[in-house]
Amino acid sequence: MEEENFVGEFPQGDRPRKRKKRKKKGGANHQNNGQNGQNGQNGQANGNSQNQNKNQNKNQNGQNQNQNKNQNNQSQKNNQGKNKQNQGGFNGQKKDEKTFKNAQPQEQAKPQEQAKPQPQQKKQKNKKGGGNPNAADTYAYLLDGNLYINLTNKCSNGCDFCVRNERSSYYGYSLWLQKEDPTAEKVVSAIKQQGNPDSYQEIVFCGFGEPTYRMETMLAVAEFAHSIGKKTRLNTNGQGCLINKRDIVPELKGKIDFVSVSLNAPDAESYKKICRSQYGEDGYTAMIEFAKAVKRSGIDCRFSVVDYIGEEGVSACKTVSEKAGVPLYIRSYITDSE
Repeated sequence: MEEENFVGEFPQGDRPRKRKKRKKKGGANHQNNGQNGQNGQNGQANGNSQNQNKNQNKNQNGQNQNQNKNQNNQSQKNNQGKNKQNQGGFNGQKKDEKTFKNAQPQEQAKPQEQAKPQPQQKKQKNKKGGGNPNAADTYAYLLDGNLYINLTNKCSNGCDFCVRNERSSYYGYSLWLQKEDPTAEKVVSAIKQQGNPDSYQEIVFCGFGEPTYRMETMLAVAEFAHSIGKKTRLNTNGQGCLINKRDIVPELKGKIDFVSVSLNAPDAESYKKICRSQYGEDGYTAMIEFAKAVKRSGIDCRFSVVDYIGEEGVSACKTVSEKAGVPLYIRSYITDSE
């Protein structure tokens, strides 16, 4: 019985071998049994201690493994978070350019490239004249005590002596229109900006182009001029009927008070060379007939000639004007209008 208890309390492999029973004195047996009991308790304590150590080692190893797993998981989460932040920064390019630039890795600053020189803006001009693209268009300007109206750049002539040839301004006014031709409303507004109408004598349709290209606008502005008590004058190359493909003289009556027709040559051949009309010699014939028709309609009319053609040419023009019954006005050639 004691032997069975002894064996059962020791772990496998630590069991003591069975010994033959010897007849000894009771004290000795009790002493051995006491020792064996003490040894059994020691063995049991050692077994428990070993089991406890194994369990502690297992628990500690499990805790270490769990801690390592948690650390690895935390590192992975941190890396994923950083990746998402980086991805968010670069994806921000579509939403916010600044965010994209901030997210980009900084690079070494590159030396600034010198800006390529831009080609200079060419002046808008044709063979008859030029213009300043930076200047404001002029629709109305004061000169020699009169108010002049600038309606268009168009002209059917290309006269050698014209003041607009290669000039961007006329006595400080930028007359070469850079934008579209003005409406009657814009011209009337420009007239009002000139102040008191008493500061000028008459309103003259002249400018850098042929006014009869803008018949409707010109007649509307002329009507306004009459409403403020001003007389009107038309300076023309006399080809308005060819330009508009109709007789415009009846339309002028009651709107235009005075017509000045540029003669500038005594015959069609000379006119073609000097004035370079797009209608050729027909331009000269139409001009003469236009002046006569204006005179017959009761509108005051005159021919004008520039002394550029010389004394002989001017003298020949006097003969033409006398024959047509239209007086002649001789104008000096303007050599510098800047």
